[in-house]
Amino acid sequence: MIRAASAAPGRRARRSLLLSGLIVAVGVASVAVCVGLLGGGPPLWVSALIAVAPLVVAVAAGFSGRVRRASTTVLVAASDFAGLAVAVDAGLILTLLVLGRFPSPAQHDLVDAAMLGMLLVATLAGPLGRRAGRSARMSLLGTRRSPDELLAEFAERAGRGTPVDDLLRRLAETMRRDWRLSSVQIWTLVPDEPGLHRTLVVPEPYEESPPPAPLDAAELATLERAGVAGPGWLRLWLPRLVAEQDEAGGQPQLRLAPAVHGGRVLALVVVERPADADRFTTVDERALAEVARRLAIVLRNRDLDEALQATLADLRRSNADLQASRGRLVRTADAERRRIERDLHDGAQQHLVALAVGLRLVRDGLSQSAARPEGTVDPNLEMLDELDRGVRESIQALRDLAHGIYPPLLRDSGLGEALRAAAKRNPLDVSVQAAGLSRHSEQLEAAVYFCCLEALQNAAKHAPESSVVVTLEEDADGPDAELRFAVTDTGPGCDVDNMAAGAGMQNMADRLGAIGGTLELSSAPGRGTTVSGRVPLSGAPLPVTTVTGPVTLPTDVREQRRAAVGSVPPPGG
Repeated sequence: MIRAASAAPGRRARRSLLLSGLIVAVGVASVAVCVGLLGGGPPLWVSALIAVAPLVVAVAAGFSGRVRRASTTVLVAASDFAGLAVAVDAGLILTLLVLGRFPSPAQHDLVDAAMLGMLLVATLAGPLGRRAGRSARMSLLGTRRSPDELLAEFAERAGRGTPVDDLLRRLAETMRRDWRLSSVQIWTLVPDEPGLHRTLVVPEPYEESPPPAPLDAAELATLERAGVAGPGWLRLWLPRLVAEQDEAGGQPQLRLAPAVHGGRVLALVVVERPADADRFTTVDERALAEVARRLAIVLRNRDLDEALQATLADLRRSNADLQASRGRLVRTADAERRRIERDLHDGAQQHLVALAVGLRLVRDGLSQSAARPEGTVDPNLEMLDELDRGVRESIQALRDLAHGIYPPLLRDSGLGEALRAAAKRNPLDVSVQAAGLSRHSEQLEAAVYFCCLEALQNAAKHAPESSVVVTLEEDADGPDAELRFAVTDTGPGCDVDNMAAGAGMQNMADRLGAIGGTLELSSAPGRGTTVSGRVPLSGAPLPVTTVTGPVTLPTDVREQRRAAVGSVPPPGG
């Protein structure tokens, strides 16, 4: 992935952390001032150090990637602390107003205790108040939990990933207890099965009986147009739902409410109350309708969340397959590079070396056998010298080509030395800063090396008068360990927003993407260009495909080498 960076990454997160530190510092300072007015607390310089400490911690935390990712949570926590500080300040000021004077020296010891007590009360007042109110409502028989409270607890449990069956059972049990119902039935959709099934009855019947048949499409279409309905509506439109009560001769109070979302019935809530109990009122029916409506929303959100999780799982699998495919392509290309480099070294280069040795032997033989007047040169010898120089130049060019295809120095000495050698061959003034690097997998080192090499070639092409700095940094600590590189030139720069990515940038992005890395291009007119990237170091490196096997030289070349290498060294070493 190629990103255009116009601002330093993490700047907004650092500002949030700094604001959090400032909020905490102001809260600590305000409490210290109020306590100081009452004659308590630590000395002034200690309070100042405590107030400044959050700012220092916030600035230091801005350099941690993990803390920057949690900057929003830190800001919310700092705001909560500010609320506690305001509550403590209000309590201390109220204490001063009640006393009508500043405490005497004998009362100073009580100020710190009062401050700690106020802080404890401000911290525990909210949770304890909510729990006490809930307990009081549950202890009063005539008080019922509101639909908002019922569904808030239901949604909270749903958000924690509790199974749907447990969520529905808790909802049914709570409704039966708080609303003094004799039974609660919940009908829901079952995956891969048609219709609406009765999946829950609270309390469970003593005698086991076969469950009723699921509601079919026609019955669901009827429920879509229904709101809260009673036994009269049921006997008219869905008589089989009240067949059991009619057969038993009982006439309990019955109400149902379909949970409909988007014109689709997702669930059905059926509640019963004894015939001699309080009658269902309009308020009760309105509350049941609200419960059904909220239940439909929660079930719909759960369905969407499950679909989203399935989609994310598919995307992860597709991304893993894509990354593995890119990795295989890059590894195949690298293996082909090494094979070509080995074939050039062991095949064509050795042919040229043998040819150079043969030319040297022929030249030496002619110079010894031919006697010419002093001051004259045999044209045949001049031609042989010219051929010898051409062969030497061809050998050197072939060696440079082989090293460019896959440098042996990268395999033997690592990234730092290989890039320094490449910098010497570059026409620009290139410096390499690569201290403290450790060795990594061949695939990772090859990806970073060729990305830096491509960036150096781009700099030589588009900024021929500039100087270049290649920086390699390694952060090997923690789960976010990564290797970072940057190639920065002092050239004219460019407008990255209006620049089309070329094949070179795409090749670099593909190389890094194959091992989970990212590429970034940062530039502006007149400010130079920086090509940077980062590669994660966590996880086992992917295996590198290699091509092995001996390379067989032609018979004539082997014979020439056996005949000549012992007496005459190969040209060029």
